[in-house]
Amino acid sequence: MSRRARKSPLRHLVWILPLLVLDFFLFRWLALRQGGCEPLRPPAPESVAPAGPPPPPPPVWHQMTAPTPQTNLLAPDLPGVLQPTGSGRLESAKFGSTRINSNGSAVFHEGVDIAATARDRKGHATDPVFAVADGRVAFVNSSSGNSSYGKYVVLEHPDPSLGVVEKRDGTSEPAAVYSLYAHLADVRFGIRPGHHVAAGSEIGTLGNTSNTRPPIPHSRSHLHWEIGLMLNARYEIKHREEKLKPDFGNYNGRNLFGIDPLDFFAARQRQPGLTMAAYLAALTPACEVVLRGKAPDFFRRYPALWHGPPRDGNPIHLALSESGMPLAGRNATAVEIALLGNQRQAVAKVNPDVLGRNGRGYVTRSGNQWKFTPAGRQWADHFFY
Repeated sequence: MSRRARKSPLRHLVWILPLLVLDFFLFRWLALRQGGCEPLRPPAPESVAPAGPPPPPPPVWHQMTAPTPQTNLLAPDLPGVLQPTGSGRLESAKFGSTRINSNGSAVFHEGVDIAATARDRKGHATDPVFAVADGRVAFVNSSSGNSSYGKYVVLEHPDPSLGVVEKRDGTSEPAAVYSLYAHLADVRFGIRPGHHVAAGSEIGTLGNTSNTRPPIPHSRSHLHWEIGLMLNARYEIKHREEKLKPDFGNYNGRNLFGIDPLDFFAARQRQPGLTMAAYLAALTPACEVVLRGKAPDFFRRYPALWHGPPRDGNPIHLALSESGMPLAGRNATAVEIALLGNQRQAVAKVNPDVLGRNGRGYVTRSGNQWKFTPAGRQWADHFFY
C-alpha cells in the first residue's frame, strides 16, 4: 500500500514571513511620517478651571404670566376685564376695601376677580387658568361645596429676595410666596400637592364654584386671583386645636395675606427685574403697630423683612399693609415700648389714605387715638401663635 506524502507544517512560512516583514517596515514608515514611532496615545484631557459658585437662580417672577387669556389686565377698568359682584360696581372686583356690607361698612376683598373671555354654547366659561410663575402645588381643594372659594389651588413660589429659611433638618430653602386661584370649574389632571408647575402651565378652568348662597351664576363666572404671604406656618395646629371646619390647614384663606396682584403684575411689566422684597419695601404701610409676644414664626420664614439687630425679646414694631400683612418688622424703640405700656398691642401710627375704608377693621379710631379692635387682637393672637 502506497502512503500519501505528508506536507510539512512549515510550508506556510514561505508566504507568512515576507508579509510580517512587509508589515513591520510599513508600520515604521508610517510612524516616521507622523513624527516618530511612539505608540499612539489618547489625547490628554483638557484642563478645566476650578468650578466657581453656581450662578444665582433667576427671580421666580422673571417669566410672570397672566393667570387667564385676558390680555387687558394692565387696563382693568376696560369693559369685560374684571367681573363685578351682583352689585354691578366695577370696584367690587378689585383688591382692597372695595365691597359694601349690608350695614354699609366696607368689606375687604383679598384678590381680584377676572372675567371670562370665552364661553361654550351653554354659556359656560371655558378660559384656561395658568400658573403665573414657576413653583409647586401646595394645596388643592377639589370639592366645590366646602369653601366660599369653591374649587381652588394654591401654588408656592420660591423667592430668595425674601430670605432663606433654615429648616430643622439643617437644610435651607428660599422663602415662599403664594398664589391662589379660586372658583375653578375643574382642576387639571396631575395638579396635586408637590407637583411642580412652570409659568404658563394650565392648572384648571375658570368657573363659578362656591358654597355661597345664592350661588355665583354662570353669567358671573370668574377667576378670583390672589398673591400673598403666609402669616403663620403653625396655623394648621391652631385650626385643629379649635376643631374648626373645614380644615384647609395652613392654606386657609385666613392665613394667606395678600398684596394687590394687579398692581404687582403692572409693576413687573414696568420693571422686569423687580423682586417681591423690593415691591413690598416700596409700599406705604396702612398702619404701624407695637406688639408684645413670643418670637413670631413669620420672620423665621421671611427673614429679609426683619430690619436691624436680631430680636432682643422685647416688644416689636410692625409696618402693616391694608390687608394686615407685615411689610417690615424690627425691635421697638424705648418710646414705642412706653406707648405700649402694659398692653399687648398698641397703634403707633395710621396712614388714613392707605387704610382707606378699613375693610379689615383691625384698628379703629377712638377720639384722637387709634386702638386695636377685637378683630385686630384676634389677628395678633394668630400672628404670635
